[in-house]
Amino acid sequence: PKPWDMPGYNDKVIMAAGGFIEGSSIELSADGPMRPPYYVYFQGGLTYYHGKIALINVLNNLSREGLVKIK
Repeated sequence: PKPWDMPGYNDKVIMAAGGFIEGSSIELSADGPMRPPYYVYFQGGLTYYHGKIALINVLNNLSREGLVKIK
């Protein structure tokens, strides 16, 4: 994903999706502005468990890279 000037946002935005159809309302995706504190807005997923597994994988990868500490 690459940051771009999306209409309606004051900052460049990065959008990421793991689906085949961009913009699909049920696909799993995340987006966020490219500025501190670098919040990410996670949305979609086919089921609760689909979203939960994705979030667990994200947190595990961030922890392995030393970017977050999980207690």
